[in-house]
Amino acid sequence: MEWIDLAWVPIAALVTKGALRIKAVLFVLCCSFMLRLQVRLMSEIGFKEGFLNWIDMPLLQRGMIVYGVFIAIFLLLVGLSKENNAYVFIAASITIFTIAFCISTVAMVL
Repeated sequence: MEWIDLAWVPIAALVTKGALRIKAVLFVLCCSFMLRLQVRLMSEIGFKEGFLNWIDMPLLQRGMIVYGVFIAIFLLLVGLSKENNAYVFIAASITIFTIAFCISTVAMVL
């Protein structure tokens, strides 16, 4: 179950179309990589259950829930978007990635 978040990769490949397919798969892989980095960082500094320990759930599961929600939102938006402007797509991708990172960090602190 550790790598279940990589199930989003084939979903991203199936849902998206054209030139956006590679970018969507890369987005999912970047989210998965960042999740692993966050969990590793928290473990290395000695907080395997979070700083405050308010949520009784492993860090990896908390991160998978948060990133899973944002990956689903991203794929929904990609499915609804047009392939006209690559700059808007990249800007939206970076924004969603940053928001997912910030919210997963808050979830891991709790």
